[in-house]
Amino acid sequence: MNTLNSLFPESPSYSGCWQTIYLEPIVGSGEQIAIAVVAIGKNSEHKILQALRSELLDCLYGTQSKNMQGIIDWAIESARNEIDQKGTLNSWCPPFGGLTAGDIHLAADENIEGILKQAIRFSASLSNLALDAERDDEDIQPKKQNEQWSKSIAEELKQINPKLLTCFNQKIKVSKSNVMTSYGFYTDTYVSNFGLLVPTRLSGSLSSVKAKLLDLESFKKSSLLIKPEQYEIIIGTPSFDDPTLSDKAVIRLRETVDMVSEIAEKEGVKLFHTDSAVKAASHINEQAA
Repeated sequence: MNTLNSLFPESPSYSGCWQTIYLEPIVGSGEQIAIAVVAIGKNSEHKILQALRSELLDCLYGTQSKNMQGIIDWAIESARNEIDQKGTLNSWCPPFGGLTAGDIHLAADENIEGILKQAIRFSASLSNLALDAERDDEDIQPKKQNEQWSKSIAEELKQINPKLLTCFNQKIKVSKSNVMTSYGFYTDTYVSNFGLLVPTRLSGSLSSVKAKLLDLESFKKSSLLIKPEQYEIIIGTPSFDDPTLSDKAVIRLRETVDMVSEIAEKEGVKLFHTDSAVKAASHINEQAA
C-alpha cells in the first residue's frame, strides 16, 4: 500500500462542465448578476438551476420580485430548450437583450449536483452571501413567506380537488375567550398548519413554526366536544439536495426539521416535510379524503 497516496482523496469519477447565465438588469450599464448556472455531464446529462433564491429576490426587488422571477424563468426555459436540442449553449441566441452565457469551465465531482454546487460557489456571490449572512431574529419576513407558502398549497389543491378550498384558513374558537385562532386547513377529522423553514432566516422562521405548533396543541387540548382526530404540521423547506445550499446550511436545516419533529411528536402532532407545494397539496387531499 502506498501510504503517501492514501493521504489524498481519489479523483472524482464524474466529469463535466459548467457555465453561468448572466443578466444585465439595466441594459448597457455593464452591471451583471448571475441568475442561473448550467451543468453538463456524462451522456448529455444536464441541469439548469436558478442562482438567486426567491427570498433574495424579495429583498433585492421588493414588489418587482415577481416580474424579475418571470424574466429569470424565461431565460432558464430558453437555455434549457437550447441544451435539449443542441447539447450546449455555444450557439444560444438569448430571448432578450442583456442576457449572456459565461465561459465554459471543466469540472469533476461525484455527480452533476456537485458540479452545480461548484458553479454556484465560484460564480454566484449573491447566492453564497445570502446563505451565509446573519439575520435579525426579529425579522418579519417569515410571516410574508408563510402566507405565500399557504397560498401556493391552496393553488395546487385547486387543481387536484377544488371542493377542499373552503377548508383553508379556518378560524376556530379553541378557548373560553372570544379570540379566534386561524388554522391552515380544517375539516371535522383533520387539521393542519403550514410552516416554512427558510435557510437564510432560520431563527425567525423556526419561531413562526413553533407558534403554529402551539396553536395545534391548543386545539388538541381544548375542551371542545367535537375535535379533529388528526393534527399535523406541514413543513416546507428547500430540497436537501439543492446545490444553492451550502453543506453547513443543509446540516442546520436537517437538524431544525428533526427538532420540530421531536417537539410535534411529544404533543401527538404529526409532521409532514416536503420541498414543494404540489406534494403538500397531494398529501392534504389524501388526509382529507
